[in-house]
Amino acid sequence: MTGLRLFPGLTYARLPVPRKLLIKVDKNQSIAIVGVGAVFPGAADLNVFWENILAARDCSREPPEGRWLLPLEDVYVAGGPRADKVYSKRACFVDESQVDMHVDGAFLADLDPMFHLLLHAGHQAWRDAVTANLDKQRVGIIIGNIALPTHAASAIADEILLPVFEKQILGKPGSRPEINKLNRYVAGLPAGVLAQTLGLGGGAYALDAACASSLYALKYAVDELQAGRSDAMLCGGLSRPDSLYTQMGFSALHAISASGHCSPFDRKGDGLVVGEGAGIVVLKRLADALADGDDIYATIAGVGLSNDIQGNLMSPDSEGQLRAMHGAYRQANWQASDVDLIECHGTGTPVGDVVEFNSLRALWGDNRNAQDCVIGSVKSNIGHLLTAAGSAGLIKVLLAMKHNKLPPTANYESAANGIDINASPFTILNAARSWQRRDGTTPRRAAVSAFGFGGINAHVLLEQWDGNLPVSRAPTGTRVLKEKATPDIAIVGMDACFGPWQSLQAFRRRVLGAFEEVEARTLDNVWGLETGIKGYTIDELDIPLGRFRIPPNELKDMLPQQLLMLQV
Repeated sequence: MTGLRLFPGLTYARLPVPRKLLIKVDKNQSIAIVGVGAVFPGAADLNVFWENILAARDCSREPPEGRWLLPLEDVYVAGGPRADKVYSKRACFVDESQVDMHVDGAFLADLDPMFHLLLHAGHQAWRDAVTANLDKQRVGIIIGNIALPTHAASAIADEILLPVFEKQILGKPGSRPEINKLNRYVAGLPAGVLAQTLGLGGGAYALDAACASSLYALKYAVDELQAGRSDAMLCGGLSRPDSLYTQMGFSALHAISASGHCSPFDRKGDGLVVGEGAGIVVLKRLADALADGDDIYATIAGVGLSNDIQGNLMSPDSEGQLRAMHGAYRQANWQASDVDLIECHGTGTPVGDVVEFNSLRALWGDNRNAQDCVIGSVKSNIGHLLTAAGSAGLIKVLLAMKHNKLPPTANYESAANGIDINASPFTILNAARSWQRRDGTTPRRAAVSAFGFGGINAHVLLEQWDGNLPVSRAPTGTRVLKEKATPDIAIVGMDACFGPWQSLQAFRRRVLGAFEEVEARTLDNVWGLETGIKGYTIDELDIPLGRFRIPPNELKDMLPQQLLMLQV
């Protein structure tokens, strides 16, 4: 295996130089889910996860010893948002003792626990699929992963900054263990580590589409397979930020459940409960999965993506959600009423749940099934896994198809205000029931939604595989490529802002000859550290008040890089 060897503790296999494998390019090819792996609160494997769902088990609890930097009694204050405090004692946690990385290597112990969760789920999913015939150079990874402080990244900040504060206050800095500096790369590196431990060379990257990240990763993985660039893809979501950080953050937004229990669509729903974990699936083209002899969990019938136009951070918009849903159903050529189970985003926040329910009502219109369509949310079991939330909902549905069971929703008793469940085509179950095929032959069909902060929406349609779909098979042992002409792509607009060169014209002058002497400045936003580092920085950004139709109270709280992106 060639390339940079980041991790000398690993044993590297020398991969053969791949022959030119030929693949039929077809955007309409069916994509199969052939492997699943997960580690979620209260469940280190799929069997326990399914048992928890069937039992409608709520896995929320108070933080284990040492998980929060500060003692619970020092940060908990009942009654609502307070600066640097939380008003809920409960979240959903994964016990590190239950995590199996499936890989030997002492260096892994120095990496943040988020790496361990992804290795656990990724290797579990890989072993669940048939991989003997795969060229690993044509297998890629796309992971949804949130860009928030983690346990080890925060420890690096402490290692750098605390000595400065201690020297100012105490006269001398204290000593502390050195943290592995690879933990700086908490967003993208976990995907790369998983690729290296599996020996995969087809590319690995992470994305952050907020709570819709897992399903965005799924969509882009489907695109890789249908375009013929890969023969298999691992995709899904990972989330393991510093738990106290997220608890304080959502407390400040008044989004946390004060009761500590997530109750989607229920009258007692009072907010979300934060969870953590990782869920990974393995995808192949259906023809290849059949040729390889994989057990097929389901096929992906359609994926719809959208962004809200009118919604804001805490108040989603039905119009944007409906565009994602309609996109998925158009792709699948289904009616909304073709599905028997909808795994909703369902966070347990009163406003969000009502908006989502109304979106579904609008999607279905006057249609109904012979039996009401079951809706629910896995967040009632394991909390809101942020960038891994969609993967948890997806895997819940795959297990429901595998066991032919319609699952219950934990903590549900009666519908919330604004949710008229009895006059709708939907029902929410307190206990599991058998999932019968409609006419004895129609495949079971389901939908999964994931709606992220700021209105980032994804909706996925799944169909249980029963062997009756038409499949364009390649001859045994070969994978056939048809060269497909693609149109040229034109670049038709540009702008730029780099350091003091804050327009495309200024950048052009800098790089194309009209050189002006501009002195690099010493960086001063470094918390009192004397680094001596110089650079070309953007020290000021002027945005006219009404330029982006953003309310002034929101504008003053925005990050400068967000405004820079909008400006450019």
